[in-house]
Amino acid sequence: MKRQRIQFTEKQVSRVNRRSSRIATGKGRIGYQTSHIRYIVIHSTGTKPDMLLSDLDKLPYHFIVTRAGKLLKLRPTLSTEGTIEIALVGGLDKEGNRLDCRTERQNETLFNKLVQLLEKHPNAKVVPADKVYLYAYPNPGFNLFQWITDYVPAVLRAA
Repeated sequence: MKRQRIQFTEKQVSRVNRRSSRIATGKGRIGYQTSHIRYIVIHSTGTKPDMLLSDLDKLPYHFIVTRAGKLLKLRPTLSTEGTIEIALVGGLDKEGNRLDCRTERQNETLFNKLVQLLEKHPNAKVVPADKVYLYAYPNPGFNLFQWITDYVPAVLRAA
């Protein structure tokens, strides 16, 4: 049986583009958008509890999770980039010593965002920043792999 090629009109192509991950690759052709995201990298900002973050647009992260658990999107995530960078605010005590000072709200927000990102980029690996970049200290300041294994979201704890 011989396969027939189907030509789509530009109107059909734009309608398909809005409904799925398929993208136009040229006039009347459809292709599939591929994600090149290999890693979702978790950082700590290395800030003291009383410090305010300023100049957020200059930070190299895609997302920041505040101590209150609010997720701030700093820049768009492009599927052509190799990583998605997420930073947790904190990491230092008042004296400037490295400390795991995550809040429960930060944990919940981080977990939910990781679930969303892994659904969108199923081949991506979640890694701590010190496994991808050179740091003189552990970053994000806690055992990320153990946390992923042990963490129970609030929805399941309430059940």
